[in-house]
Amino acid sequence: MPRFLVLAWLLFHAVLSAADTRKGFEAYQQGDFKTAVEQFRPAAAQGDALAQFYLGECYFNGRGVPQDFAEGIRWYTRAAEQAQVEAQETLGGIYFFGKGAAQDYALAAKWYLGPAEQGKAYPQFLLGYLYDQGRGVAQDHAQAAKWYAKAADQDNHEAQEALALLYFYGKGLAQDYAQAAKWYRKVAERGKAYAQYLLGWMYDNGRGVAADAPQAARWYRLAAEQGDARAQAGLGFLYSQGRGVPPDAEQAVKWLQKAADQKEPSAYASLAWAYYQGKGTKQDHAAAAKWFRQAADSGDAQAKYMLGYLYEEGRGVAQSAATAAKWYREAAEAGNREAMESLGALYFFGRGVEQNHAEAAKWYRQPAEQGSTYAQYLLGYLHEEGKGVAQDYAEAARWYARAADKGDARAQSHLGWLYFEGKGVARDLKAAYLWSNLAAANLTGEERAQVEKVRDFIASKMQASDLAAAQQMARDWKPSTQ
Repeated sequence: MPRFLVLAWLLFHAVLSAADTRKGFEAYQQGDFKTAVEQFRPAAAQGDALAQFYLGECYFNGRGVPQDFAEGIRWYTRAAEQAQVEAQETLGGIYFFGKGAAQDYALAAKWYLGPAEQGKAYPQFLLGYLYDQGRGVAQDHAQAAKWYAKAADQDNHEAQEALALLYFYGKGLAQDYAQAAKWYRKVAERGKAYAQYLLGWMYDNGRGVAADAPQAARWYRLAAEQGDARAQAGLGFLYSQGRGVPPDAEQAVKWLQKAADQKEPSAYASLAWAYYQGKGTKQDHAAAAKWFRQAADSGDAQAKYMLGYLYEEGRGVAQSAATAAKWYREAAEAGNREAMESLGALYFFGRGVEQNHAEAAKWYRQPAEQGSTYAQYLLGYLHEEGKGVAQDYAEAARWYARAADKGDARAQSHLGWLYFEGKGVARDLKAAYLWSNLAAANLTGEERAQVEKVRDFIASKMQASDLAAAQQMARDWKPSTQ
């Protein structure tokens, strides 16, 4: 057949096909699906992509023909292969959600690409999601951010929230709290609780926005009233501190309780302290112990220490030094200084654990190095007596001196005697009298009486001029603030 005849034949059928498609569409719009199918079928067979898409719609949804997913997908696919964008988007959804065909994220990604490139926001978002999660494609946060951004610019709020998250954590692009705040704000203004909570957190902590406690409270409240437990905990904490809202212990407990009842770990410790101190609620050590335990089980080292303290003292729980030692140890191993000191004391006195001065010295050392006066005194004592450590008067004097300089009377008393005997330090009667004099002034009862005798004994060995100088030193002495 001559070429011009071939072209004429193709043009003739294209015109007929277009006419069939137009008639089919009109019938489809009017709800006459049977007629629509009759019109779409020949046009679809001739390769009209729009007719193929609508014929796929009829089969997939059972309009004018019995519902047949496989036949619908067959026609969608023929249309999609001709770059018919609605068909591509529909196939993407079928494979993404697994409706009418087995879920297949790779095919979903394949078919969503065309609509995404043509600017359709929802396919852009879902394609971003597939890259974000590594479903059907290799995980690629940079590609996810690219597609999320395109959809976000078209006001797709799901993409805005997802893009904000990538900026928040710096996944696929540089961490940028300001950009995260920008996109979270758009979602938060639509009423999304999680975005409201995070925007509140950013105002609370000054991340991406200037720190603004009233704004933090505003966004926390909006999310809290929708039941977001993290926002409830945040709002409760602001009330407890009087930040951004007037201080209100009862409101603090109200919101912390709501969060804790939803098993929000960040609320446990604050709620426990409220019950322990009786702030905003009746003092209740049993309730305090309950919430400290929840916080402890969530890994809160301070809560572990407090739980140990309650067991040691028998407040709200049956007194048990052994259980106290268990919680102190967990807190101490997590780096809690108070727990180290308390555990050291249990080993020192043999309460709840077998007495072990070496263990006591081990646990006292870090608190002592970090400035705990009591731990410094006891570590000095252990070195002076050689209990749990090698006897070392110089080391004893060093620790006594650190505690004595801050005003610890017992450390002053021991340090004075070391100076008198010249053990670990050069013998110095004026220093011996100074420290004994200061100790006697601050101790009470039998301890005071004993140290007074030591002080007076030292004075009896001194020249009058040296004694007067040592007394002047005591008058001039001021405790160290270091």
